[in-house]
Amino acid sequence: MSSTYETQHLRMFEELKHALNMEMPKLALEANGGRSILFVYPPIDDEAYIAEAKDRFSDNCEFIDLRSLMTEFINDMGFEEFQRLKSEIGNEIFASNNYSEGTFYALIIKRITEAMDARKVPVLVHTGTIYGLGFSNNNIMEEKVVLNSKIPLVVFYPATVENGTIMFLGKQNASKYRCIVIQ
Repeated sequence: MSSTYETQHLRMFEELKHALNMEMPKLALEANGGRSILFVYPPIDDEAYIAEAKDRFSDNCEFIDLRSLMTEFINDMGFEEFQRLKSEIGNEIFASNNYSEGTFYALIIKRITEAMDARKVPVLVHTGTIYGLGFSNNNIMEEKVVLNSKIPLVVFYPATVENGTIMFLGKQNASKYRCIVIQ
């Protein structure tokens, strides 16, 4: 897998800027009723794209680092309690069937809501953290708070593209539904 950062980042960030400046009805129309932007780049370039985005968009965006949020989730619960619950209920600790309060999924939605309430664009970064946890970015993009928002959600999406198919972390087929895709 080769880096595309040097050759693609200027174009991609201009497309992201354009998408963020779209009026919400136009964005929703292009995003199949959604309010999200999927920003796709090779996993090898994760840190470079995130750093560039923070330099360009920190004034009007709230970067939600899922890697740090996972650490916060575990620390708030206490590591021993986390281990006990993880062994008893497995991935349900991250996202039960109804995405109930107290799960990692609920914490992500809470942070997205807080960013939107502060009139900031929520940008999810280090999204590889959610791989295999029982939910995906698609679940997040279809949350009522996201679908009803007047502010878009941006999902930084480290992926490979194989025969036109976007593969999250090179492993999981991505849905292009409910979002605009920048790649």
